[in-house]
Amino acid sequence: MNSLSIDDLVDNLTPVRRITARDGLALVGAATATAVIAIAMVFGLRPDIMAGRADPMVIVRGATLLLLGLASVSAVIASARPGVGQSSTGWRWALAAAAIFPTTAAVLAMRNGEEAMQAVSSNSAYYCFGISGVSALAIGAVLTAWLRRGAPTSPERASWLVGLAAGSFGTFAYSLHCPSDTVYYVGLWYSLAVGMCAVVTRFVVPRLIRW
Repeated sequence: MNSLSIDDLVDNLTPVRRITARDGLALVGAATATAVIAIAMVFGLRPDIMAGRADPMVIVRGATLLLLGLASVSAVIASARPGVGQSSTGWRWALAAAAIFPTTAAVLAMRNGEEAMQAVSSNSAYYCFGISGVSALAIGAVLTAWLRRGAPTSPERASWLVGLAAGSFGTFAYSLHCPSDTVYYVGLWYSLAVGMCAVVTRFVVPRLIRW
């Protein structure tokens, strides 16, 4: 019977490059920028953005999506590099801030139901789901590939955050084209797009990142 020594085990080790937060952020940033460029080339950007006079709603919703995306991807990166004393709960505050949109839309819809129905029944909702979803898929794939090189201690939680980050950045990319300015549209369709991405990755990604 052959016996293994520590020296034998060491000789069989293969060096692995240590993942860094900078690499993760850079990859997600590049994927998001690529999605924005692709949407601009295929569908075009909003006229007010092209003119340099973006509508306030466009600025607010874009900033909220970026905030949620950054907070979520930061939590993903922290989960891939576990350490003592680490805290990554900022995404919860960002999610709470983003919840202002669907909450406001629901409250206003009680006062003006007809206007709300016109906004949420817009044909552009199909584009919202389609373009946001495809963009999020590409961004999520990049983030998942990076996460596979790490050591997430909670694959389920990390997978949820991957979807939240990818959905936020993907929907942000679409928002630069989206023709709607109403809080009803943003509160419903944007929330559903981001939420759908989070739910899908929660069930798909864990099996890809287990170690």
